Amino acid sequence: MENRRNEKASSLRWKILRRALLSRSSPPDPGNLIFTHIQFPRFHEQSQMIINRISRRTTHGFNLIPSHVIDDELGSNKHDGSSARDARVCYTLPIPGAPQLFLTQRVDNCADLSDFEICNRYNIDNTGLVCNWPSEDVLAHYCLSHADIFRSKKVIELGSGYGLAGFVIAAATEASEVVISDGNPQVVDCILLV
Repeated sequence: MENRRNEKASSLRWKILRRALLSRSSPPDPGNLIFTHIQFPRFHEQSQMIINRISRRTTHGFNLIPSHVIDDELGSNKHDGSSARDARVCYTLPIPGAPQLFLTQRVDNCADLSDFEICNRYNIDNTGLVCNWPSEDVLAHYCLSHADIFRSKKVIELGSGYGLAGFVIAAATEASEVVISDGNPQVVDCILLV
């Protein structure tokens, strides 16, 4: 019983995914649910509370490059190819005279099983689609802080996720060329909306 209380967040996320996939393919067996509730009612309630608390999203990072969601009327019409699950995020680069970056990203509280279907179809993962990871924030800040190393260089960002570091390099350095890439077509679609 002690092992179950100390389950890792990743194990609990897999349980959430399993529950979602099983609920789509067949109705739950009421006999098993009743048995679980009768046999271990308190354990089931605690387990359910823990599973519901697990987030697919990391914390908001280190705020090295301040950002906020834009609630613009034009973006809400979604004529630009983005979906209702997407939001426009404004990044303010912390250097004088630098432009603001407006990226399209997945809404924090929104996940869809079609994301996993696409990942299975193309044999890719969806980590770049989940959120703007703190490591991307750190890499972008590092690139901004060391802009001189990119002068007259061609830069490629592989597995970019939302491409924050690549866009920072393109916007605030003197790189001769910047290529931003990712293996997930949904992520590439978000990048192309910039």
